[in-house]
Amino acid sequence: MSKLLMVSFDAVPSDEWAGLCAHPNIAAFAARARVTLDVQSVFPTNTYPVHCSVITGRQPCDHGVIGNTEPFPKRHPRWVTDAAAIRSKTLWQAAREQGLTVASVLWPCTGFAREIRWNVPELPPRPGQNQLLANLRAGSKLLQAGLFLKYGKMLKGVDQPGLDAFVTACAADLLRRKNPDLTLVHLTAYDTLCHRYGRGAAELSTAFEALDQNLGILLKAAGPDVGVIVFSDHAQLNVHSARTPNDLLVELGLLNRGETENEPYAPGAFGCFIECCGGSAFFHAGSLSGGKIALVREKIAASDGFLRFLTEEELRSSGRGDLAFGYGLREGYIAEASPEAHKGNHGYPLDMPDYTVFYAAMGDGLTPGERGSGGSLLGIAPLAAQMLGIHWP
Repeated sequence: MSKLLMVSFDAVPSDEWAGLCAHPNIAAFAARARVTLDVQSVFPTNTYPVHCSVITGRQPCDHGVIGNTEPFPKRHPRWVTDAAAIRSKTLWQAAREQGLTVASVLWPCTGFAREIRWNVPELPPRPGQNQLLANLRAGSKLLQAGLFLKYGKMLKGVDQPGLDAFVTACAADLLRRKNPDLTLVHLTAYDTLCHRYGRGAAELSTAFEALDQNLGILLKAAGPDVGVIVFSDHAQLNVHSARTPNDLLVELGLLNRGETENEPYAPGAFGCFIECCGGSAFFHAGSLSGGKIALVREKIAASDGFLRFLTEEELRSSGRGDLAFGYGLREGYIAEASPEAHKGNHGYPLDMPDYTVFYAAMGDGLTPGERGSGGSLLGIAPLAAQMLGIHWP
């Protein structure tokens, strides 16, 4: 059996691979790795569903994590953070069943994952929540307390690139001291800065430099005998307009206005609402009749930013096969519960232009310098199991 380090470069599109390779540590890794570009992500193209697909090899309809957050529209919705939400077998479960040890630093949906021996789960901050206490409860308590005392000075809240520096320091510490068989690391600098400044912005050079530096630190801590997979989960597209489609339901008398800033909407008599996922949205019809559903569909089709209705297969694979309809938005537009100041975002259908991702793998049995294209992120789980030398169904 071999050891494996998996590193997620959140939101980096395939066409940025050449830019990444202009930096020394990534260039050196690429020269020793098998690199696959123009890879299809998983719909909906949001961080938590995609990471759960990467770690299970299954579509969202199978593993059950179909969105980053709870579906009803709120300004600060509850994120899906606990491993119990994943219905399919994960790599960390398969590894543990076969006697391997697992470490994870800010990997999505790892809260309370008992199979992860050294666990620093990702828990996006909520208003009024004590972040440290929440993390201690959901992960390895003593381990996290020690890591925070060692490296907490790197943090400025969740701002980047400080957060990734903290994540990398913690993961490198675990690689050196604990020597896990499987190590999972989630780096989000590019995603954060692309949301803030937009794709192609000069400010993203900070993210490239941070990713290069952090990968170098991780590779050095792992040592030459550890296999490595680096991948991106989804791309982003530039945004100029945020739409709040539930306002349309309010205008039609199908949904009520909420009474607080965090509750912009309150359930109406029909129980219908539109679930906003950035570049796509899903209509939960509740008890609406066919005629009213057709009216909402007509209004949505005529709305600013509408691109197309989702296919039955897109609804099914995304875990929403029982819904009346969903739709994708044009590049430049996103659907939100409340208008947000995004200049870049994701969640769009997979057939959007310049919207593919990549993965690169280095280890025994892989040809250094080999290049390929196409395929799906669903292929990473069986590749990782092969590199670990464990059985994968």
